[in-house]
Amino acid sequence: MSILDHLLNYKKSIYNKPPESSHLKLAGINQKVFLNQWGEPETQVGLNKIGRLNRLGTVFLITEPTQETSLSIWIYKKQNRVLFFTKERLFSHFSFKKFRTIASTQA
Repeated sequence: MSILDHLLNYKKSIYNKPPESSHLKLAGINQKVFLNQWGEPETQVGLNKIGRLNRLGTVFLITEPTQETSLSIWIYKKQNRVLFFTKERLFSHFSFKKFRTIASTQA
């Protein structure tokens, strides 16, 4: 399973749970704030929604992170953060270590 598959599976799992306030405390912060504070992320993934398949769910196209995308995922390993952005605004974040734990159990 690729890192993208793990990210999408985790994203689905957070939507199936009631939102935790800790993930929403930073919601709405612009991407530029993170660039100014932490610099460029170690990993960036851009996703554009291209449709929906009945049983498979939403289908995304992986794009260059510099292009305008409907969903941007930034990973800061040193700060232990995975950040989800839409329209350059943060809408969710979680621990990178927690993501690695979930990814290793699904592999």
